Amino acid sequence: MTTASTAVHAPSTAATASRGAPASQLRRTTRFALASTTTTLRKGMFLFFTVALPILMFLMFNEIFGKEAMGEGGETVGTFIMVRMAAYGGLGAAVNAGAIIQLERTNGWLRQLMVAGLTPRSFVLGKMVAAMAVVLPALIGVYLAGALVAGIHLDALEAVRSLLALWIGMLPLVLLGLVVGLALKPSAVGAATTIGMMLLAVAGGLWFPYEMFPSWLQSISRFTPTYWVGELGTWGIIGEDFPMRGLVTLAAWTLGLALIAALLLGRAARSASRR
Repeated sequence: MTTASTAVHAPSTAATASRGAPASQLRRTTRFALASTTTTLRKGMFLFFTVALPILMFLMFNEIFGKEAMGEGGETVGTFIMVRMAAYGGLGAAVNAGAIIQLERTNGWLRQLMVAGLTPRSFVLGKMVAAMAVVLPALIGVYLAGALVAGIHLDALEAVRSLLALWIGMLPLVLLGLVVGLALKPSAVGAATTIGMMLLAVAGGLWFPYEMFPSWLQSISRFTPTYWVGELGTWGIIGEDFPMRGLVTLAAWTLGLALIAALLLGRAARSASRR
């Protein structure tokens, strides 16, 4: 009788556990993402280099070059500088927030989270959500400086559309940070992220106008994600033809980096489970 009862109730118990597991994993992922976001935003140097520094650079460049009229809609050069400096701040936030994963691997945090029940997939999803969250202050900070200090006037639709385009465009850069953090040793991550950010900022036209580049560098620039992030942000303000090539380029970068990150994460998870 006991055996029969157990047999009857076992499927029900298994089904209940199966139904409860996804919700539990979702809660763990959400809590991990919130904790990662809070921890990152508490880092003073992180906020300086990703929020304060782009604002200062924008205000400096705007003071020198920003008053010149540009575009048929009455936009000034300062408007385009604002978009590029916001993209630069977002680039720093995205890459550095993703690369923090290296520290969590080396100090054993990844293994502790796995023991506590967080799957590798939930771990990387939580890191991506946290990274995309900490990108927002970098973008919004520059736009607020543009409106409140530099006197750049955008209507609500232009501001929201431009910010949203910049924010979505940061996804492949977050994945780039994850790939760097998963692929390199801790001693190399800092140098790799700094050099990589500088190259992407310069080649993507975030520091210098794309039109100043020689033809060969312009050709390279149009394959970089940073160039198209800036173009999407500009499209959000001007509202001309949507840069579909940019969307395709960013999607290709996102897919390629996601595949690489998945392979590297599998290796990291196997290494952590053996410790």
